[in-house]
Amino acid sequence: MLSRKGSKLLVLLVATALCLSLLAAVVSAEKVKLKYTYWGSPLEKKAQEEMLEDFMKAYPHIEVQPIYIPSDYVTKITAMLAAGDPPDVGQLGEGQVLAWAEEGVVLDITPFMEQDPEVSFDSRLPMTWYMYDGGTKTVGTNLAVEIMMMFYNKDIFDEAEVPYPPAKADEWTWDEFVETAIALTKDRNGRRPGEPGFDPNNIDTYGVAFGTWWAPILPFVWSNGGDWFDEEGRETLINKPESVEALQKLHDLIYKYHVAPTPTQMQTFPAFNILLQTRKVAMVIDGQWSLLDLAQSGFNLGCAPLPKLKEPACLELGAPNVIFSATKHPQEAWLLYKWSTSASSVMPLIQAGLWMPLQIEYYTDPEKMNEWLTEGVHPPEYKEAAIDYALEYGRRAPSYYMRNWEEITQAISQGLSNFWLGKEDAQTAADKVAETLKPILQGRYDR
Repeated sequence: MLSRKGSKLLVLLVATALCLSLLAAVVSAEKVKLKYTYWGSPLEKKAQEEMLEDFMKAYPHIEVQPIYIPSDYVTKITAMLAAGDPPDVGQLGEGQVLAWAEEGVVLDITPFMEQDPEVSFDSRLPMTWYMYDGGTKTVGTNLAVEIMMMFYNKDIFDEAEVPYPPAKADEWTWDEFVETAIALTKDRNGRRPGEPGFDPNNIDTYGVAFGTWWAPILPFVWSNGGDWFDEEGRETLINKPESVEALQKLHDLIYKYHVAPTPTQMQTFPAFNILLQTRKVAMVIDGQWSLLDLAQSGFNLGCAPLPKLKEPACLELGAPNVIFSATKHPQEAWLLYKWSTSASSVMPLIQAGLWMPLQIEYYTDPEKMNEWLTEGVHPPEYKEAAIDYALEYGRRAPSYYMRNWEEITQAISQGLSNFWLGKEDAQTAADKVAETLKPILQGRYDR
């Protein structure tokens, strides 16, 4: 039989257990539910799901529903908003995000940043911020950092006895790059461009390959001292001498020196990693993200910054993560936003070569750098060729601030198409594009 003291203790324990049970039930009942939308490759999908699982372990009172949208992303997000079933946090395309910010569809995160020192303008690379309302507001940064750079097959260089490209951006000139591309190009009879009997119609290995969309092209315009838009984003400079000269130099790689395939040929070629693996091409100009596939392609991979015309230039780009203004749980959405854009949360994708971190400390602190640089993925020269290149010469792509960006890129792509096909000279094509752009250019979101 229990004593009176024991009975009181038992009652107290039962009451405590009952209170804890009721509290747990209340917490469970009040569990916050968020929706997170995203796109990407199967690897990205898996990594994002793992990121969300880790987030829910860290914040057990929050439940996140991952919504994977591999295609027609904006259309489906728009439908969700119209149906009153909005996402809370998610990715959004560069061409959409700031227009939606001005319309109030996505949140300005500066009020959150003012209350939370974990995210600040000083903690992330300066060229990664999407600013609007005259530069006073921001939707945040990219999900990760990406740059345009050079990749190459070292074995092709070795067999041709050609030195590897310099890893330092200020040490590789355009003329040296052209000479390298010529030395690596050979026709089916082993002849190089400029040698007697060279057959440009039957090339076995090209020195270089590049796409003709805006991102591989613009850094060379910058490098030549030019731009495509003035400071206010209301006038085009695409037909000015510095831009036209850069366009012509890229054009010459295809039609004068015969060291690069034509756009028509590129449409029939496999992906860049296959071109390098099969030795159809010695060098490619591509986004840093391609390192994911390149590192798994089984050849001796090297990387380099883009060659300079006058000064080194590095183009940085990437789609942002945002908080949608219709969220009913802004504080929890902020926690998820922070988590999803933290390098430590998406480290598998960074270590695999798909992404680069946002936080500056991962570029300047050797210990932090070692957390993401991966042997067998990032080539030995990657630190100078990519990290230093981005830090010293990184510049925001116009997609971060230009109004009507999708219309602008469409006009440029269509206007330069005959030029890239060898049917127009650079000045003629650029003049036509300039005329087309006049009514489209309506300034910048950050001015």
